[in-house]
Amino acid sequence: MKELKLKISHTEAHTDLLGPGDRFVVWVHGCCFDCEGCLALNTRFGAYQEVTVHDLAERIKNSGCDGITVSGGEPFLQAEALGELVRNVQAERDIGVIIYSGFTLEELRDRGEFTGLLSMTDILIDGRYEKNLDDGRAYIGSSNQRLFYLTDRYKKSGEIYYAAEKRRAKIKFSADRVTLIGVPSAGVLKIWNEIKAKNGGAANDF
Repeated sequence: MKELKLKISHTEAHTDLLGPGDRFVVWVHGCCFDCEGCLALNTRFGAYQEVTVHDLAERIKNSGCDGITVSGGEPFLQAEALGELVRNVQAERDIGVIIYSGFTLEELRDRGEFTGLLSMTDILIDGRYEKNLDDGRAYIGSSNQRLFYLTDRYKKSGEIYYAAEKRRAKIKFSADRVTLIGVPSAGVLKIWNEIKAKNGGAANDF
């Protein structure tokens, strides 16, 4: 049987910017939506790499992180491979799953090819980003987007985490890239846009 692969834009281990606990974040590449003001255009038009489910699962297991967050891009466009990734990791470690999706929960439930991955999801943040509804809520892009506790795993920690009054994001510098991680406040976004302008747009926003 052919081994499943994932198209990914970026991964980040050991962050608390996209969910409670110590998280391993995967930004998948590819999206079927065209949201005005999207902050993750790099996951649609930027570079990506193909990785096998097995190799990425090993990285997650070896990281020691206690949770996985999947964003994008649109995760459910790669639902089969992501489902296999979660099964692989959870076969050895009890690890929670948070997914950001442009699809609504109702749309996901109506699509048979999505229900497998949905059944493995502990928290779902759903809905398209709407720029005119961006109200500054922590960890969520716009007020139309909803947070669902699909299991009880993060019920207590999540209620505290998502009640934060301020957005948190990080600008990370490395040898070959500058990366924005998280949902930025207006101030952080201003700094980020200035950095991009100075680099001729050569920076990655996730």
